Amino acid sequence: MKPGDILKDFLLFDQDKNEWRPSSCKGKRILLSFHPLAWTPVCADQMKCLERDMAVFESLDTVPVGISVDSVPCKAAWAKELKLEKLRILSDFWPHGAVAKEMGLFRETEGFSERANVLVDEQGVVVFSKVYPISKLPDLQEIVHFLKELHHAGVEGNVPAKQCMVDLKGNSLCVEDSRNAGIQSTSDRHLAEGGEG
Repeated sequence: MKPGDILKDFLLFDQDKNEWRPSSCKGKRILLSFHPLAWTPVCADQMKCLERDMAVFESLDTVPVGISVDSVPCKAAWAKELKLEKLRILSDFWPHGAVAKEMGLFRETEGFSERANVLVDEQGVVVFSKVYPISKLPDLQEIVHFLKELHHAGVEGNVPAKQCMVDLKGNSLCVEDSRNAGIQSTSDRHLAEGGEG
């Protein structure tokens, strides 16, 4: 998926067999953190980083979730091993990789998803997407920095979007999408028209 795309609602189960849908996070941003497989070192570090920074995400009105093609029982055992207390890790097990396929992030030959981060705003619009080399741990601080920019821009009335890709050498190229730059928030327009805050 790329910035400007609309995330379709879907249903997956987490490590505790609880249902999860994007639509259940109304008024929040969502970080969909795709990883290839449980019980692998880079994927473990990716999920532990999300767990570590849960308070930061909460302060930025963002709900992070991990997603892979592993089954719910596998996710449950893995979450226990990683000592995950807050992070929900979702099973895209059956139909196999359906959500990853819908988002263009499924690797057919290997049978699992790309390693990727997709950030969706409160309206379900993708504002950031990045695919990483399978062996590379995503830079979570890049996401946090972007969220802080997004949060500040929301206050100012500008809505930025960014699309990032990584080449085979691991070099990152990010392109700003300024189509929404300058759009005022409802409260800004109200104040500009002489209303009270």
